[in-house]
Amino acid sequence: MTSLVSRTARSTELRAEEVSFDAAALRFLTEAAREGELRIIANHPDERSEREYLLKEREEREASNIPPGDPVLFLEVTIGDASEFAPIVLVSGEEVMGYRVLRARGASVPNTIAAVLLDVRDRTGARPHVYFGWTEGNPLKYLARFILFGEGDIAPITHEVLRKAEPDPTRRPAIHVG
Repeated sequence: MTSLVSRTARSTELRAEEVSFDAAALRFLTEAAREGELRIIANHPDERSEREYLLKEREEREASNIPPGDPVLFLEVTIGDASEFAPIVLVSGEEVMGYRVLRARGASVPNTIAAVLLDVRDRTGARPHVYFGWTEGNPLKYLARFILFGEGDIAPITHEVLRKAEPDPTRRPAIHVG
């Protein structure tokens, strides 16, 4: 019971000691930031195929009105040890059939996304915009999944982590849900 209460209380705290990018990820960020706004599509990795990225990009461009010529990066998070409070988030860059993917490993999906976005903002000077698909289903079920397993309705929890970590809304990475 104590563990559950503790986990719930710290669920919206930024839980990353450091964010470390490999050379490919840094190159992707630098090149994307040169184009203006940094647009990042949060993606749950399934097949990691060209088709998956094509469909996800098309879906997010339509739902969120991302201009056709603007470059996008994909961000995928893999859960490491969920009990580790402040892990080092490791981000690697990989190109999959022309799609640029940032792969991160952290304690929970929303916390890892928030940590990566804040670090990206600080490294590039650009305010990142992250795009999520709308989650269908019972929000209480997703909240319970987040508290217990670090997964669930990612967008609102990521927003809350960012809101607590960066009180200035003009400096806070932008969250888009479509």
